[in-house]
Amino acid sequence: MPMSKERNGAVERIRHASWAGLVALGLAFSTLLVPLDQFNWMMQARFANFEASGDIVYVRSNQNLTDENAPERRIALAETLDRLRNAGVDRVYVTMSFDASSTPAADARLRQALNDFEGKAFLVENISSGMNGQLQMTETTPAIGQDIPLVASLRWRNFLGYVWDVPFTVNLNDRQYPSLAASIAGMQQYSGEFRINYGFDLASIPSYRVEDLSANKGPLGIEREIPQELAGKVLVLGSFNRSDAVDPNIPGQMEVPAPMIDIYAAETLKAGYTQRTESQMVALIVLALLFLLSQIGRKAIRYTGYGLLIASLPVALLVTAQMGLMISIVGALVLLGLYGLMRARANWRSNYRMVDADTGLPTFAALENDKTVADTVPAIIVARIHRFEEVRKTLPTELHAEYLLRIVGRLKAAKKDAVIYLGQGHSIAWTFPEKEPALIRDHLEGLRALFSSPLLVGENQVDVGITFGVDITPSPNVARRLAAALDAAERTTETYDPILIAELASDEDLIWNISLQARIDTALSNGEIYTIYQPKVLVRTGELIGVEALVRWRDPVKGLIPPDHFIRQCENAGRMSHLTRHVLAEACRAGNAFAANGLPLAVAVNISATLVHERDVVRMVSEVLAETGFDAQLLTLEITETYRISNHDRAAEVLGELAALGPKISMDDFGVGAASLEALQRLPFHEIKIDRLFTSAIKDDPKALAIVRSVLSLGKDLRIIVVAEGVEDEATLTILRDSGCVVAQGFAISRPISFDEILKFQQLDPQTRKANMV
Repeated sequence: MPMSKERNGAVERIRHASWAGLVALGLAFSTLLVPLDQFNWMMQARFANFEASGDIVYVRSNQNLTDENAPERRIALAETLDRLRNAGVDRVYVTMSFDASSTPAADARLRQALNDFEGKAFLVENISSGMNGQLQMTETTPAIGQDIPLVASLRWRNFLGYVWDVPFTVNLNDRQYPSLAASIAGMQQYSGEFRINYGFDLASIPSYRVEDLSANKGPLGIEREIPQELAGKVLVLGSFNRSDAVDPNIPGQMEVPAPMIDIYAAETLKAGYTQRTESQMVALIVLALLFLLSQIGRKAIRYTGYGLLIASLPVALLVTAQMGLMISIVGALVLLGLYGLMRARANWRSNYRMVDADTGLPTFAALENDKTVADTVPAIIVARIHRFEEVRKTLPTELHAEYLLRIVGRLKAAKKDAVIYLGQGHSIAWTFPEKEPALIRDHLEGLRALFSSPLLVGENQVDVGITFGVDITPSPNVARRLAAALDAAERTTETYDPILIAELASDEDLIWNISLQARIDTALSNGEIYTIYQPKVLVRTGELIGVEALVRWRDPVKGLIPPDHFIRQCENAGRMSHLTRHVLAEACRAGNAFAANGLPLAVAVNISATLVHERDVVRMVSEVLAETGFDAQLLTLEITETYRISNHDRAAEVLGELAALGPKISMDDFGVGAASLEALQRLPFHEIKIDRLFTSAIKDDPKALAIVRSVLSLGKDLRIIVVAEGVEDEATLTILRDSGCVVAQGFAISRPISFDEILKFQQLDPQTRKANMV
């Protein structure tokens, strides 16, 4: 059963969501979205405003306490540590690197102060990446660090200067160190890493100066007391001096010392804010919601859902920031952005009627805007579906699209690579590379034969009447050509005129026609008018026995000029004899070239019936044979449009003189119009060619098959050759073989091709050609 318009729209939206999700997830799993993720987390940090636990205190010094040339500073630090221990401080972490020894007394004094904490004073070893990419650690001098517990601070900065992920432990030189943040939080037993949440208010982290905690007397000469609130706290001692080349950044804060990174990390652990949802997971959730929304038929509800989904992302960012949960909405935003672009493009195409909403097929508007059609100027064919509205009224609404698609499917069965365009109501269009009317008619008669059997639409059998209008003018104005083909299709009838070819209509083309005679002479001398050849083969064996020479004109400005057009103009301008002589001479020379290549082929040339009323054609053929030296026994003269022969007695004399020169005389398009039994009886034909009107229909029409078999029997009785032309498919070729047809030509065997391609065609052995034909 066909899908409704709403269902087609839902399928298209799901397809767009799938592609957008695929691309967004691919980007999310790669590193391409990392810069945007950074800004996402920074925004969350700014949204949140958590109070710090207050258990971690930062103590800074404005002096370089590690200066080995200032031992008094180390002694003063030792005295401060003693005071802090006596005040009941729980733990102390010294983040300054004492990598050089000072005086033995100063170093010993500081080491003793650290030892007196009985394992609760830690020295922090700062780890960084060296020039070779290997981790390296600034080690504390043994004079101070001997027997003092060590922790490590490893801060991986990204290209923006931020640290987001911190390890629980650091492995270096076959030794494992607790990270500073994990040790402060008392979680050094864990492994792996966690993400820092920078949502804590910096002002809520207690901070003191070392100088305010030292034994020095204040301005009034009174010794400073250690604040009671430091009892039971964890102190992190560091230097306030900041080096921008080394220290990382904290979102929203300026001039913050590096140890603050570790304090934020420790506060994250203590608060339990280590949960995070990566960009991929959020994108998957949004993709699932998009799938659900895409199936909603009502546009207002669906668009409301889209709006709520988009609005929910910043809301989710804000809410999760307050919850201490870090998420990234970047992948979801990319997904929605891509989906929005795809839907906008689809809506644009729909708004401009480029695509039919019911069937998904391109419309006439798409054909009119197709630059390739404008550049290549193929034939434009418009099919008129008769009784279209009557059928649509009869069928249920849900079967309307299927009815059209069934018609298109049958058209594509004969032209698989064709792009089918839908017009208003009962019109369907496509392009065709060939512009020779005979070939186009052959193609379209084959299509009419395909529609002789009814279509199955749902559970209904529907008869389809189809006729065609064609435009083969060489204009690049696609809209005008489509209108001309459509007009021709509207003037067709199923019984009398099923195929109409539009005439030239533009002023430009009419002006061009005025000078056609001179143009033809120029084209002949410049090689713009040339011949191609369609093979004739023995049906039973596939052996190549001859070719038919066909004329083509490729104008440097207008491109390929349809043969029927310029041939008719040649007749009107009195240049038909001149053109025929050129084609005949080219064909005879090609015949000689075939023979020189070991391929003595019979060559057929079309002769207009308008030329057989005068003996000039006899002289022309005689002269060409003499000039080229071509064997007249291998030449066949195909008389076209015999209905134009008004004087059969005169024509019989001329054709008799032509036959006396050696060529065979063939009657083209036998069975159509005035190509009748009377002409066959009165004129000296050696060959008749069954018109493609009958050949193309034999596999579907018993009458056509009976006519073809009768003609084959007639030829046998008259002892003349019968050629089936317009063989379009393998089934037709098989029927002809079974019916006793000897010679055939048509697209199922080969299209008209160049001289060199004929040689390649012949290189295939007959059995291979036969296999390809069947």
